[in-house]
Amino acid sequence: MNYEINHTGTVEIETDRLLLRPILLSDAQSLYQLVTDKEVLNYLAGIPEYTGVETAVNYIQNILIKQYLNKDFYDWAVVLKSENKMIGRISVYKKDDYRRMADLVWYLNPTYRNKGYITEGVKAVINHLFTIGFERIEAFANIENRASTKVMAKVGMQYEGTLRKYDCRRDDSLYDAEMWSIIKE
Repeated sequence: MNYEINHTGTVEIETDRLLLRPILLSDAQSLYQLVTDKEVLNYLAGIPEYTGVETAVNYIQNILIKQYLNKDFYDWAVVLKSENKMIGRISVYKKDDYRRMADLVWYLNPTYRNKGYITEGVKAVINHLFTIGFERIEAFANIENRASTKVMAKVGMQYEGTLRKYDCRRDDSLYDAEMWSIIKE
């Protein structure tokens, strides 16, 4: 059997409280705030150090805008509709069309935590990815990042195990990560 993912790219997805959409140049300040927050950076090692809002502007202009042209690129700004403000980000970190698998990563401005926003957004992204043909959505988190593992449980993912020394912290030390997934029914 020949399975294909019906790639859409980063299309707009609307939920009750959120608009998920491509990151825009007008989001540069919000993106900068996100990626320079100490709580966010504690769990995100793979992003470069942002030295000012111009770093976010350059990233959006020179990298993201080009990547959004690809139908197999998925990277959403999480926009709180009531404030019309980017408060987080949900991305497909890696994907495998043959295995019909996508790996999600997300982060949220700490001011907006514990309100269910990221759970609402991740559920919507999972539904979209299942609709276009993915059959397994997975995510991993540093074992110390209880907030992310709570989100994983709330969106219906199941714990699959702990991956020892799976990824690097910003100081290049390795950490253990929990792997979770959800399967299309």
